[in-house]
Amino acid sequence: MCIDKAAYLDAFIKDELFGPFELEIQTSSRCNLNCTWCIGEQVQQQKRVKSLPNSINVNNVDKLVDGILQMRENVLSLDTVKFSGFIGDPLLNRDATLIAIKRLHEAGVRVGLFTNGTLMNDDTWDVLSKIDYVHISLDAGPESFYPLKEHYPIGTASSDTFYSVIDYIKGLNSARKKAKSNLKINIGYVIVEGNHHEIFTAAKIVKEAGADMIRFKFDISSKYDVKTPWLAEAFSQIEKAKQELNSTTFSVQAIHNKDTVKNNAHTTWSCSRGCYLQYFMATIGSDANMYMCDHNTMPGAISFGNSINSSFYNIWNSDRHKYLASGVRFTCQSDVCPPFGNSVNLFLDEVVKLKNKYGAHAVIDALNEFRKES
Repeated sequence: MCIDKAAYLDAFIKDELFGPFELEIQTSSRCNLNCTWCIGEQVQQQKRVKSLPNSINVNNVDKLVDGILQMRENVLSLDTVKFSGFIGDPLLNRDATLIAIKRLHEAGVRVGLFTNGTLMNDDTWDVLSKIDYVHISLDAGPESFYPLKEHYPIGTASSDTFYSVIDYIKGLNSARKKAKSNLKINIGYVIVEGNHHEIFTAAKIVKEAGADMIRFKFDISSKYDVKTPWLAEAFSQIEKAKQELNSTTFSVQAIHNKDTVKNNAHTTWSCSRGCYLQYFMATIGSDANMYMCDHNTMPGAISFGNSINSSFYNIWNSDRHKYLASGVRFTCQSDVCPPFGNSVNLFLDEVVKLKNKYGAHAVIDALNEFRKES
């Protein structure tokens, strides 16, 4: 856990009341891209389920925001609210999403948006240019970019759509300069066979467009063999991007290194072992229900309550949520733990063992010694 989240970790160890430091809101389960790879679709295909209904709209989104702000005012919680999707893009529910983003930002909440970028046009820049970060899930270069689904005509070829996204990044960059804001423009790139050869190209293009960072990671729903031919080229291109493109204004990052891929470390934590991440992060699906994480927003997954019918504050502090989060087995319906969840669960599993053996105060004292050195 990061040092700046130390208060949350200490509260967890001491069994004190606290809320999640991050909330994800999925305002849409619709997407306009036919991507060759999607973690949401991978999980849903394995579970043989469809997407959640889209219940958040301009008429009820203020109720959702009110409950979030109530939560933030009453307990340690919610440093960040991000708008994202499991299989959908928030900007396909643009008006409700922008209303919520604007209200939360004006209330002093750190706000971020995850989007594929295809709908991030000039109608959105006035709001988006003022928030904390926009993460564009690019996940391909111009040759390997994905076709649009029907009824979403931004160009006639996949490369046209790619360059439309690049133009929108340039436009957002100009808008943030005009607004003199601290917005960070981050690019995500999930590496799979087929886009691995465009890693350097994509990094170079987004740097020139004005992005601050590009982050590479591998498909966490897969297992890898080090002899897989394309992996060597992928790592070679990542290194080239780091060496040639890293600067004071642009960063190339990689979540997975050769060892983690070789050992399939991204699959270390088994969801059947339970989940500690749910104490620190929460998700509201497109049906307005609260779920334990973004990988559980699908029909059949266990929800804790509806954030339109009841406030997020009341749901989080309900007996139902406390009971289900207390260690009930098989609450998680996903076969794949998110990368951050994989790391957090492994770490907190050891923390809990130490707490049970030595006591809460001894563990916190030891952690404080580490914090002094950081």
